[in-house]
Amino acid sequence: MPPLSLLALRYLAWLIGLRVLFGLLVQVAGLPNSAATGVILAAAPLTDVGMQAVRRATRALHLKDWAAIWGLCLSIFITVQVILPVIFLAPMRALLADPEGLRQVALLIAPTAAMMALFLWIGQRSVKGPGRPGN
Repeated sequence: MPPLSLLALRYLAWLIGLRVLFGLLVQVAGLPNSAATGVILAAAPLTDVGMQAVRRATRALHLKDWAAIWGLCLSIFITVQVILPVIFLAPMRALLADPEGLRQVALLIAPTAAMMALFLWIGQRSVKGPGRPGN
């Protein structure tokens, strides 16, 4: 199993970097900022995380290893996109106090989790190494 701290740091750097870059593009170029774009921005870095996991692995990674990596990245996403805003922003606390707002947040986390699994699988399939089954 590759070191999870390196994979977590890599995902966090990608997540924040892409979010800042896209925020600038929204402001400067007027790109639309939709929920679907946020899902892709959160999930796409898992391609790199999956490739790095395979490259750094000393053995073939099993489903439980991939589930741990996926869960780690999902927890980082939830922390950055939901928990920290709830702590620091009163409007976000009010949003989650309302059942409809809570439903909206859950409806964004579910597709993000699914897309994260897809992109992690794509990254795992993109590179050869001891972490990939069949090598």
